Amino acid sequence: MTNSVLMDNVYRIGAVSRLTGIPADTLRIWERRYHLVDPQRTEKGGRLYSQADVNRLTMIKALVDQGHAISTVANLDTRELNDRLSRARPHNLPEIGSGRHDVCIVGQAITVRANNTAQMPDGLELAGTYTDLDSFMEDDTCCQTLVIEFPFLDRTIVKKLQDETLQKRYDNIIVIYAFAPSIILRQMKRLQITTERAPVSIDHIWQMCAGNMPHQVDWSPSVFQPDTVLTEPAPKRQFSSQQLAKLSQMTSALKCECPHHLSSIIETLVAFEQYSTECENDSPQDAALHSYLHIMTAKARWIMEVALEKLAEVENIDTNKLV
Repeated sequence: MTNSVLMDNVYRIGAVSRLTGIPADTLRIWERRYHLVDPQRTEKGGRLYSQADVNRLTMIKALVDQGHAISTVANLDTRELNDRLSRARPHNLPEIGSGRHDVCIVGQAITVRANNTAQMPDGLELAGTYTDLDSFMEDDTCCQTLVIEFPFLDRTIVKKLQDETLQKRYDNIIVIYAFAPSIILRQMKRLQITTERAPVSIDHIWQMCAGNMPHQVDWSPSVFQPDTVLTEPAPKRQFSSQQLAKLSQMTSALKCECPHHLSSIIETLVAFEQYSTECENDSPQDAALHSYLHIMTAKARWIMEVALEKLAEVENIDTNKLV
């Protein structure tokens, strides 16, 4: 038995992450915002999850994967979770696979622009507009992305944004501001709140919202046919070698140095991707195998590039400036 799993079906956070498919960082955020479960604690403060906790988190993860916003399922009991999982289509949510992403807009000026938008990017839906935060809180609409416009940011606003009732209403938040001291902006970054200084075009705001939409990935592996060289095109590279090199040298706001680690993983996959195209082929079967390895490595590289794109967005890294 590993040190991540304890006796009597009690699990540490690493084991729970592997069992449920929820990244440990996401699990901590969900617990803080939505109180999904209440794990025990070790003497040093480490989380200890029961089997019931794991079962509950597994059901919630399944519903989120189906398209439910975490804020809409976090407080459901086991019976309600099972009921939702048993339905062919989630209630009051778009059909799975539709890619719909609900956006709520808060602010006097920004709501006027949002309501007069001629066209939004595919998948985005304007779920509601509100002149101020109080109006939004009086409603019961939940959304994937909440956009709030403030003329300035201060400690009072930061405190409002940390309200648990508010945080349960959205999955992602974007704050538009005109003026703010640097100390407040650093605090917002630590709270994982995306900020953008005004003036900002409404089209740019829609693109930021669209960036919060999950990438649709075909997870089905390519079929290995020993006698046939694959003609399936490999995904194009999203980052150049120069960009990866600069990202790997960046000082990250994340203590885990994720930009460095992800860049290194992608560089390794790129190298093997190139290697698999240059291997000697003594037979048609060898050629088929290396073609298969090339495509599968390219897919793995592309998936990691998608993750790096999201990381760069969260860390406010403009990858276009790294060319």
